[in-house]
Amino acid sequence: MIDREDAIKIAEKHHGPGFEFYGITHGVPANYSIYGSFPQNPDDVWCVSCSNHPGKHCVVASSRAIVIDKTTGAVLYDGSANDEG
Repeated sequence: MIDREDAIKIAEKHHGPGFEFYGITHGVPANYSIYGSFPQNPDDVWCVSCSNHPGKHCVVASSRAIVIDKTTGAVLYDGSANDEG
């Protein structure tokens, strides 16, 4: 089982340079409009929110969401959280 700290490390490695951690949730937050063929049950995935535009702090933009399988540690989604506005 992938714990919270492991999920953050996986997201940081996957993201690469400029990773800025914003938060982590069990499952995908309700205010994120992301769709994919991954489990939607909060018990099955972590959702790590991080910077979508590293180094640019004054940009009004969506966060980046990295969805990680809690069992395997596989990255199931990496993209816009569509949470701007």
